[in-house]
Amino acid sequence: MKIKINNEEIELVYSFRSAVYFEQIAGHNLDFTKMSQNDLITLFYCVVIASLQKAKKPVITMLDFMDAIDENDGEKCIIDFSNWYVQTVTAQYEV
Repeated sequence: MKIKINNEEIELVYSFRSAVYFEQIAGHNLDFTKMSQNDLITLFYCVVIASLQKAKKPVITMLDFMDAIDENDGEKCIIDFSNWYVQTVTAQYEV
């Protein structure tokens, strides 16, 4: 999945790092059975941070991330991320 941030397309990547960041920010483990909207946004942000780091790009703030979501069709972007993440995690577990 790609997301446009600061007029540049960033390819999202799945990584263990994003789960670690999620736990640090949220203060709890990633639990899909109790996923709140806030958890989903936090997970999305953590995946974006990890993807930016992998691409050797500057990390953005949560406020800038929320602006990026708005600029990428808002709720549709969040739904697209959810679908991408589930497909990616499923593929990882199949390996």
